[in-house]
Amino acid sequence: MAVGNRHELVIELVEEVPGLLETLIEQSTGMEVPDHDTIIEGGEFANIRVPIELRADSVRVFLRGNTPQLAVVVEMQHREEKKKSFDWPCFLFNARAEHRCPTILLVITVSARTAKWARRTIDGGLGQSLMRPVVICLDELEPGGDLGLRLLAAFADSASDEQLKRLSASLAELPVDRAEQYAGILLTGLQGSAYETWSELMKSSEYMYQNAYAQELLQKGEARGEARGEARGKARSILLVLAQRGVEVPDRVRDKIMSCTDEARLDHWLGQAVVTDDVERLFSE
Repeated sequence: MAVGNRHELVIELVEEVPGLLETLIEQSTGMEVPDHDTIIEGGEFANIRVPIELRADSVRVFLRGNTPQLAVVVEMQHREEKKKSFDWPCFLFNARAEHRCPTILLVITVSARTAKWARRTIDGGLGQSLMRPVVICLDELEPGGDLGLRLLAAFADSASDEQLKRLSASLAELPVDRAEQYAGILLTGLQGSAYETWSELMKSSEYMYQNAYAQELLQKGEARGEARGEARGKARSILLVLAQRGVEVPDRVRDKIMSCTDEARLDHWLGQAVVTDDVERLFSE
């Protein structure tokens, strides 16, 4: 599955599916989420001002009234990256300082190997300041009957056609607008055989997706797919230009380029890739 698609859409599910973030926290920690009325977006930057951009994938804040009860920094991690042992404490404690409440780091991984690495305690120095991320592995999820977890598990490499069929049947029981939202996320993010299975399920008379909104959704999905394909083509062109010029591109920057879907920004980067020798500065814009 394309890293950019899965990265963005897993984060979208965590932000959009009611109760999913609470379930992930409670299952992973054994602790109950504090009583709250609402969850708000807490700022990806956490007011960090540094020469090189540091941005968390998502920050969510649980509120009771107007008072923060818990801030959650959410990161989607696809592989081991040494720099994360420095970035993650920065995200965590900047969010804690900004929102003035208990704060945790929730890391979502695809593979068990990456999850094992992410679960390691981060030593801030001399064994005196320790931080341990809360880690969710998609391939280790046991969703049971929880719809949010089942949506998340659909992005695992181990997701089966049978899982997708059961999930499709569950969506048929939701209000149409909610079903459309979730089905659209999967239609946009699934790849290969999983995408083919999901598309066929949406067309099947066995489920709800034969109605008018489903056909519109499929058309929208195809259009989104074409747009994403164009964006990926531009991203690959940027990397090719930099490679031909002998400019080294760190993995973090490569991921940022390949996950970008803003064509105007990609066009700007492509023009600058012809002349820049400082990719860190260019791609922190």
